[in-house]
Amino acid sequence: MFKKTVISTLLASSLLLAESGGGININEKDVEIEGTVDSRNLQAFQTSSTIFLADFNFLNADNQKLLGLGMAANNKIEGFVGVEMSFGAKFIWAEAGEHNDFTSFPLMAKVRYTLPPLMFSIPPVAVEAKGLYAPSALSFGNSEGYSEFRVAGDIEMIENVKIYAGYRNIHTKYNGLSRDLFNNGFYAGLKATY
Repeated sequence: MFKKTVISTLLASSLLLAESGGGININEKDVEIEGTVDSRNLQAFQTSSTIFLADFNFLNADNQKLLGLGMAANNKIEGFVGVEMSFGAKFIWAEAGEHNDFTSFPLMAKVRYTLPPLMFSIPPVAVEAKGLYAPSALSFGNSEGYSEFRVAGDIEMIENVKIYAGYRNIHTKYNGLSRDLFNNGFYAGLKATY
């Protein structure tokens, strides 16, 4: 029942979120599908310079699954051209062991820097770092904590289409399991925005 709900939510979210953007990234053992919608696409919610972002991701990492649904506020930092910061929270569900579900609600921070236009018409290039952290107070059931760190770079080769590469390190601490590393590795992918 829970898996049917997760699959239905993922499919419905992908249809809704496809208006702003979606992407897929892979490495030898993992595949991740991600999507984002921002308040610029929903005029009723856009009343200030702050942009509200909703995002989801589904990671199949070496036959373990992780699903994330989040919300964040994003704005440019005055005095630093090209720098944006986002702060928010994300609900995380993951498989912990064979028959255990991991759930957590980590806080999230992200910094993105878009390089200024370069000579010779080089396409837009950006780098970003993202961190999520949930102590035991924000983890539910037998879940004891969650941490995630990502760093990535992207280049917009075709208008509204980016190729990107990055590194992720995800830890899920679960009571009774000694192994807490969920996923660790480099990845590359493709994003399209609308």
